[in-house]
Amino acid sequence: MTNAAVTVRDATPADNDAIIALELESELVLGDHADAFDRSPDAFACCRIQDDCRMIVVELDGRIVGLLAGVMFAPVLGRKKRSLVYIHRSRVHPGYRHRGIMMALSTELFRWCAQNGGEGPCYAIAPDNVTSLEFVERGGGRWPIDVSLVDIDVRDASPVETQPLAEEYWPAAIELINTTHASEDFFEPLTVEELRERLTRDTIYVAQHFRGVFDGDRLVAVGGLVDKGHYSERVRTDRTTGAETRGRSAALVDWGYLPRHEAAFKRVIASLAAEARARGRTSLTLCEPRAGAITPALPHHRSQIALFTPSIARPASVDGLFFDLLKL
Repeated sequence: MTNAAVTVRDATPADNDAIIALELESELVLGDHADAFDRSPDAFACCRIQDDCRMIVVELDGRIVGLLAGVMFAPVLGRKKRSLVYIHRSRVHPGYRHRGIMMALSTELFRWCAQNGGEGPCYAIAPDNVTSLEFVERGGGRWPIDVSLVDIDVRDASPVETQPLAEEYWPAAIELINTTHASEDFFEPLTVEELRERLTRDTIYVAQHFRGVFDGDRLVAVGGLVDKGHYSERVRTDRTTGAETRGRSAALVDWGYLPRHEAAFKRVIASLAAEARARGRTSLTLCEPRAGAITPALPHHRSQIALFTPSIARPASVDGLFFDLLKL
């Protein structure tokens, strides 16, 4: 696709260094701080862990100045399965903003979404990311509640015993996960084969780190660790002092537990937090479908992310929001 001097095309391995540089130069301004992400040495790594991800770039004046990446997914909204493209990386170089670059990128990714049977885009944006909110809010569709994330400090996490789940237990694990989140919007039900694909795509999420807790012979809690920090480092700058801090995090995914077995799930959290610490990470993040419902034993804090579906009418009320952190 070409528009005057603007060229939109698929990203290729030859763009790796240019994409890394673009993301470091295109900070996300979030109130009193700004975040950039260092994805060296592999700008494409986080896409490979996702099924059906596409990354496109804009070239202008002989350089890459814009980036958009999205992944197709099929969440359940209002108990109905839908097909959307989730936009999980979006950047325009500061020197090239307000030149129609993001509109050109969005047009192409939405065309691809429709070609694949999708109904439209989905965005998850931090409430203090004013630049992104101003762009996305033009299309409307903000959900009545935000996605709630729990960020757990793992620096003092101690080892807690849990069992890597052998394949013979995966059907029980899938039933536990799907039942736990059955009433929650944006949950994408899993099958055993889909779980197997997730655990074999990349080394940052493998069967060894899909753990469970049993009560006798009954599986009562499960959860998996995705080591996102292996491929990405957040560079946070205090906009007042200029002080810079760096951090690499992990995410807790594919989790569920039986009613009245919250203690077993906390054990899964503690075990994966210790694993994250052993890998040199500073935090473990999980999505809690209902804000305040999960209280890990380790120090933690909550954050909110605004959710948008411009092409799908938002509901009047929401029982719970679950977002897959393998995609976020």
